[in-house]
Order: sequence, then structure tokens, then C-alpha cells
Amino acid sequence: MSSRKLSSSASQPSRLQGLCALIGLAVILGVIGTLARAVVVEVRPPDLIVQAESVRRGAGGWVMDVTVVNRGDLTAAAVEVEGVSGSETAKATLDYVPGHGSKGAALVFTGDERPRAALRVLGWSSP
Repeated sequence: MSSRKLSSSASQPSRLQGLCALIGLAVILGVIGTLARAVVVEVRPPDLIVQAESVRRGAGGWVMDVTVVNRGDLTAAAVEVEGVSGSETAKATLDYVPGHGSKGAALVFTGDERPRAALRVLGWSSP
């Protein structure tokens, strides 16, 4: 009799097996949904802006800390930033700025007066 009970209970899935099957189904549906969204949604190219954070006195003159913000989806590589204050120009290059991320840089101005620089991104490349 005990062998009959074992064979009949072994043919039915346990609650743990059912739970594992539901978790597996949820993972598969999540992956399919993510892939479907990636196909339908348009990816935005890098959209970079530069913001001045602070200006401080340094050994070589004035140091302007700036932040480059990427409002696009894709990463921008070799980002060149320029600041112009009067007749002086300062430049910096960032290795990359990730999509929906930001990176900091420092521009050094050697003049005596505190710089009021006009900032801009000169360009970038695709990684």
C-alpha cells in the first residue's frame, strides 16, 4: 500500500515546484517585456549641457569646477568642454559621460580676475 501512495503523490507537482514555475514564468515575461520595449522605444542620442558649479583660487590661477550632464540615452565619449572668459580660453576633455548621467571637470584660468566664463560643449564621439 505504501508504494501506491508514493507513486500517486510523486505524479503531482509539489507547492515548491509550482512556486518555482511561477517565478520562472515571471522572469521570462519580464525579459520579453524588456526586449519588446527596447524594440519599440526610440533611443535618444547624447544631449549634453555644461553647468558651472564653483570657482576657487588655485595655484595656477582660478579653477572653475563644471559638470557636464547628459540628458540623452546614449553615452558620449571624448567630450570636449570649453570655457571663455574675456580673452582667455580653457578646455577640458572627459573620457565619457553616460546616458542620463553626469561627470565633473575643472577649467583653469590664469587671469587675475575671477572668471565669468561662457561654457559650451565643443563635441564628442560615439564609444
